[in-house]
Amino acid sequence: MTYPPGSYPPPGSYPPPERSPWSSPAVIAAIVAGVLILIAGVLGALVFIPGDDENNNTAATSSPSAVTSTVTQSRTTADTTTETTTVAPRPTPTVPGTDSLGFVNGPRCNDAGDQVVMVGQTSRSRVIICQVGTQTGRWYYKGSAPEGDIEIGYPTKSGNTFIVQNEGVVYTISPSSLLITQGGSTLANEPMLQHWAAS
Repeated sequence: MTYPPGSYPPPGSYPPPERSPWSSPAVIAAIVAGVLILIAGVLGALVFIPGDDENNNTAATSSPSAVTSTVTQSRTTADTTTETTTVAPRPTPTVPGTDSLGFVNGPRCNDAGDQVVMVGQTSRSRVIICQVGTQTGRWYYKGSAPEGDIEIGYPTKSGNTFIVQNEGVVYTISPSSLLITQGGSTLANEPMLQHWAAS
């Protein structure tokens, strides 16, 4: 069978097949280099990821002398420098029915990150002073009595006595008493039955 001219190309006149861009030496070299970099990155990450043992280096103290002891935590960063942080343990009140946040049945500090720095109990009132987080000198007062509960910010401290003011009413909390005055008149003077303050 013969083909009319122009309907079928004569033998040897086919165009050469197109060469795949993936067979180029430059492309192959780039792929190999990329794979090697990926492997090196994974191996490097495995070397610098801290192990479980480094997360368990925290020492805890539960003895009565914990107020003066410290806890040291260390960790090694990827650039092999060691950072050491010293954390003082939370003081624990010695008044029965209290913990590091105040009275178990109230009043209590507002946040788990806060800590009680003073606890007092009279025959009718329970009072606490809480420190805001780790902000030394930033406190708030909370009190509970038969008349109700109260919270007042920004008490001041003079020696071992805290002074709290609220709309003309002054609460003076000392190891010996809870004194409440207004305009020079004594509203209440309650002897302290239990008192504790952080050193």
